[in-house]
Amino acid sequence: MPVIPINFDFDLSDDNAAAFADTLGCAPGEVGETLQLFAPAALREYVEMFAGQALGSVSDMRERRLVAILLALPPESFPTDERIARLFNLTSLQGRALLRATLSRHRARLKGTMEAAARRFIAACQGDEGAERVARFPNAVVIEMLNAQLAAANAPRSPIRRKPGTFDTYLVANGAFLELQNLYP
Repeated sequence: MPVIPINFDFDLSDDNAAAFADTLGCAPGEVGETLQLFAPAALREYVEMFAGQALGSVSDMRERRLVAILLALPPESFPTDERIARLFNLTSLQGRALLRATLSRHRARLKGTMEAAARRFIAACQGDEGAERVARFPNAVVIEMLNAQLAAANAPRSPIRRKPGTFDTYLVANGAFLELQNLYP
């Protein structure tokens, strides 16, 4: 398979740069660097289109675009539900539903990406050994995936639960934490 180096300049108006910065969650001076992370995903879409790989519906196209974005971004940049909603100009609930459907339908292609997200959650867990852990984590769909795995464990574990009064802080029972460490060494 040939490797094709591509390098080009892209002109943006100040208004577009400000809009991109808002959507991508970066400073206006960082738009070029941040947008560059998404360029392989966009180019891959054109390559697939030119190669005759048809898309069935708008939802199929969104899922394929999200897969391409998730594969193009570094693992530590796994987008939040809200960021996905902003990238696709959707409501928060629609963004979460898109991520959930994409992860379900493309689980084999996204296995490495999801494992990296799970390891990031485990690394975010703070607390004493043998005690309940607390973790701030911005993606509820990843928590849903981890809870499904905890429920399917040989010895079912307590689910990860949201800390009362918070949006992105979770409580993890010690047994669940140990199970997750075994699943994602």
